[in-house]
Amino acid sequence: MFYFKDKSSPSGEHHLIILDDQHQPLEKGTILAIYAPLVGGRNVSLWPRLTNSFYLDEWSQEVSLNKNVKAWTLRATHHELSRHQQSNDLAPLRTLGRSIVEGILRGVVPPYKYFAYIRGELSISLWDLHDLAGLPMMGCLYDEVVPSALELTGADEKGGRFIPRSSKYLLYAYHLLQGADDDRCSNVSIDKWVKFWSKKAIKYHLPPPRKEKKTVRPKSTHNPLGDITTHKRWSIAEETLFEKLCIEGNLKEEVYLAAYLACWLCTFVLPGKDVNSIRPSTFKMASMMASGRRVSLAIPVLASIYEGLNTIATSSRPARTSPSFPVHFVYAWLASYFKTHYPIWQGLRGPKMTRFSGEGGAKYYDPQEARKRIHKAEFVSGLAI
Repeated sequence: MFYFKDKSSPSGEHHLIILDDQHQPLEKGTILAIYAPLVGGRNVSLWPRLTNSFYLDEWSQEVSLNKNVKAWTLRATHHELSRHQQSNDLAPLRTLGRSIVEGILRGVVPPYKYFAYIRGELSISLWDLHDLAGLPMMGCLYDEVVPSALELTGADEKGGRFIPRSSKYLLYAYHLLQGADDDRCSNVSIDKWVKFWSKKAIKYHLPPPRKEKKTVRPKSTHNPLGDITTHKRWSIAEETLFEKLCIEGNLKEEVYLAAYLACWLCTFVLPGKDVNSIRPSTFKMASMMASGRRVSLAIPVLASIYEGLNTIATSSRPARTSPSFPVHFVYAWLASYFKTHYPIWQGLRGPKMTRFSGEGGAKYYDPQEARKRIHKAEFVSGLAI
């Protein structure tokens, strides 16, 4: 039976060590850094009262935009992003409003109080992410963090567990996959994670490459049908996997779903710098979602999008920057508002953004056409489809 142990260093760092059993040497275990959680754990402090308070100390930080201007920014709940915030100066987004205030727009002269400017701004919003992708705006705060052993195994005064039990099985699976490489410092690839959990035959294959420019969408998009069939019974290979992980019978479906959601979070919702690796810090949130907890995903996704776009916009060499953020949501937003993709109108289930997905969905533009469509806004749709 697997075993979890908390360990603290003299410098104040905290780690979770995953072992095959309590007698295994610590150096043979998988070591993961622990951060203080904001939700769903034993060490979570009560939310501070908002009376006479304009910000939450734990959720925000003060940054200097220049010598005379300071601002408050939200801390990232994704700790990889949080470390980036601490090590880099944050630059303000170059919005229309800021350009007007700073007087760098042609034809606009102070004072700004009495003029009319005929241009407007249009940008992806929380509602767009909810409407196009189905991401929840409400719910539990997305808190990507590796829990402590005490949180994984403990319960409150009423017997309720701090964290769903499925989380510990995901961590043990991660430990086994790392051990297979004999390198406890290496990341576990998405490919290995999928092959470890999925014992079924491949249902969908990659589409053929698009060889030429087309003025219409091809007859076949090679999209999945969107049908989720009713699960009948576990195969022998799947039962063997559950037995290997010591998963209790009534938790099989929840653990299986949590393993999929962890992969979905890492590859589609909030990809990190290493887009081909599974992040064990997603297991807690994946388990909470698999157990029926609603999690507000639209907020961290929107923050990730703007952080990535701002990195590109403020770079002196944008073509050489490679920020990791879920750009497919931006593609869906462009397709909905600027008609940059051929839509699919029938026979497809799922979020609205799937209407613009599949092989051959994107239209082709030369630089002049692209500028005309975006800057002149001649094809902008006022409402999302």
